[in-house]
Amino acid sequence: MDSPKYSKFDVSAVTYKVVNEQHIQAYVLTPKNISPGNHPIVVKFHGGFFVSGNSLYPDWCPQWSLDYCLLHSAIIVTGDYRLLPEATGADIYEDVSDFWDWVRNDLQSYLDSTRPGIQADFDKVLAQGESAGGAIAIVSALSQPAGFIKAVISTYPFITLSPTRTKPIFGAPVVPTSVLQDHLNSIQPGKIVTEATPPDRINIAISIAQQDLFPKYYGTSEKHDAFKLLNKASGIPFTFIIHGTEDSAVPVDGSIEWVAAAKGSFGQERIRLHLEQGAEHGFDNETPLDTPWLLEGLEEVTENWLGTGAH
Repeated sequence: MDSPKYSKFDVSAVTYKVVNEQHIQAYVLTPKNISPGNHPIVVKFHGGFFVSGNSLYPDWCPQWSLDYCLLHSAIIVTGDYRLLPEATGADIYEDVSDFWDWVRNDLQSYLDSTRPGIQADFDKVLAQGESAGGAIAIVSALSQPAGFIKAVISTYPFITLSPTRTKPIFGAPVVPTSVLQDHLNSIQPGKIVTEATPPDRINIAISIAQQDLFPKYYGTSEKHDAFKLLNKASGIPFTFIIHGTEDSAVPVDGSIEWVAAAKGSFGQERIRLHLEQGAEHGFDNETPLDTPWLLEGLEEVTENWLGTGAH
């Protein structure tokens, strides 16, 4: 919360649910220069292979995304969630669903108590996330009530659990299988983990990936499968996906396949995919907001999120 990256926002924490007497946090970021009245909402989910990360880890929050929110005086709401392997994919999406319920039912009363005069505009909701969070943003768009989420920004979404990998994740050597097994042996029944500051637990995530165990720990339920949900969907919000072609952590093939399927079902105009040639996972951390390809994609996001004529 003290990172200079968030210096232009007032940041506050609130518990949105309790599991086994352990609190799971949400964070509300409001621009410091925000004026009274209605303001659009950005609901953001963090990455970390579903194993690591937290909602305010600054290294995984691209500056352009904060600048975009400031440009539109948006309220950012972000929430932690239970992490693998202590939890399951079903647990994660139970938290995600409860978080969305908190946003709908409790965000305004929270703002009334912390930022009087500021109203959240629930007709202007944008879902955003990177990596694992990018997958959560897409799944949310396909599972929340139709029309509630107006647009999605998903960067290098982790939507294919067993991708074909042609190179080591971040160039990392093979992690001994004992790393994962020792961690599993140390898990205390009933204890949950809802946040970690990288590099903490990243070696566990890499070990799970190297052993192709994400389907085991995340699960294969259609309720949190971006491809199966797409097949059943009657529509989707406008979705802007960003991915580097040389992503070693989340190979780009999954995004390409999902976008092709989405365009086939709902038309070219509902999806925009930007492939950054030669780029690795997290490449956009230093991408300025005024980068032409980013501006073009965000213009379409803005039109769908805030209405035609907004820029």
